[in-house]
Amino acid sequence: MSGPGILRVPLGSIAAGVIALPPEAASYVVRVHRLREGDRFVVFDPELGVEADATLESVGRRSAEARIDAPRPAAVRAGRRVTWIQAVGKGDKMDAVVRDATELGATRIIPAISARSVARPGEDRSQRWRRIAVEAARQCGRGDAPRVDAPMSLAAALAEARAAEGGALGMCLDPYAETPLGARLAALVPGVEAAFAVGPEGGFTPEELVVCAALGFERVRLGALTLRTETVCAAALGALIAVSDARAG
Repeated sequence: MSGPGILRVPLGSIAAGVIALPPEAASYVVRVHRLREGDRFVVFDPELGVEADATLESVGRRSAEARIDAPRPAAVRAGRRVTWIQAVGKGDKMDAVVRDATELGATRIIPAISARSVARPGEDRSQRWRRIAVEAARQCGRGDAPRVDAPMSLAAALAEARAAEGGALGMCLDPYAETPLGARLAALVPGVEAAFAVGPEGGFTPEELVVCAALGFERVRLGALTLRTETVCAAALGALIAVSDARAG
């Protein structure tokens, strides 16, 4: 059972059988979407990338039970491994970046603290961003969700991305770079992991650009215009999808 209009519910540790839905999932199914006994929906594990058909078996005052069918690999999962390193900006800009990165196929999101980062988020913000990623995966029909790391220094984030198996192609988005992003994406070999680094408002400092280069992140530009820090993600990952789809076709 799949397709548009089918309710999708995130649920960990999926196994066949009748289970009591966790309170949050039960409320989402029964009170938010008003499903009744016998109605069908899909549960998915955003960490393992598996899903299963489910039937609402019974509804209590504050509980609900569902029959879970045999789990299967999720129909829609991220293809290429893509790490998005985002220097934390002001306000809720990181929320938008996490949503966009999830919808556009990132497999890992690393919030980084850079010299021009005004905010210094704690673990509570990390938990919020993880919840946003799972919800974005549910909304876009993705069967997995990206890993969202706790905030770390820019240097640590860059090193984490480069340590990926096989080595990632690192790109540092800089409006003053000479190399266009399209040129690097066109040369990206299928199956090779990609990693992007984006600064906060005001961009990276010259010293941070040196660190990026030293850790294998080439400076690339995204067009002639200077984009807002929370806009870059959608533009860059959208370009990656366009290039990958063209090759696949």
